[in-house]
Amino acid sequence: MNLDFIFKSSDHLRYENGQLVAGLSGGANRALKVEPDIQGREGYTVTLYNLDGNHPFWQNNVQMSPKPMRIIEQTSEKIVLRGYGHDIMGESFEDYGLTIQIEENSIEKCILHMHDRNVDIEYKKAEDQFIADSNTEKDDFQEIRNFVQKWTSQWPMDIKMSIASKTDELNNIGADFYGRDDITNAIRYFNQALDIMPINDDALKNLVICYRLTNDQQKLFETEKKLEFLKQLGV
Repeated sequence: MNLDFIFKSSDHLRYENGQLVAGLSGGANRALKVEPDIQGREGYTVTLYNLDGNHPFWQNNVQMSPKPMRIIEQTSEKIVLRGYGHDIMGESFEDYGLTIQIEENSIEKCILHMHDRNVDIEYKKAEDQFIADSNTEKDDFQEIRNFVQKWTSQWPMDIKMSIASKTDELNNIGADFYGRDDITNAIRYFNQALDIMPINDDALKNLVICYRLTNDQQKLFETEKKLEFLKQLGV
């Protein structure tokens, strides 16, 4: 199984010392993101988001900061991850782990382990894996929708060529700054390219690289979601 996914949960159970201490609450929207290590090391990065509250679609309400983990056990029915290394304050990532339970090649539930406290939190699979706020999604992607509509049905070819030329110019300037290790200016010009042409997937991909380097998890997630949305549109 490819460990590059977002698992959305609508509720969870909490166990302490193997005993159930908190049952289903009737609604607690969370998302576990598992992806190849964001700093290019071995293994994976695991992040937990709280989907309730402000801006749930962008999942920028980080409940558990990114933790580096690697596989310590794998079968056809489950994959077990364990943290490794330390953060800058000396906290051991080994205190964290994740069990991914699989049925017929589909993730059915995830269990977050906090080994130092002997706590396990079992996240139940949401019936709808797109439980994000649909109104927020509409607002966040409206700029892209409006642009696509104009691009495909309203603007003449000369206007589209002018837009494409300018956005490519700005993206190339950003790439030049990136090549000189000036990430701040690279990000600025990639965003300017997107201001002119929000569907410039090259600029979006370049921003993903930059946000990974700067470890800006919120911006990284927002940019990745825009790329996913363009794929859904077939742009």
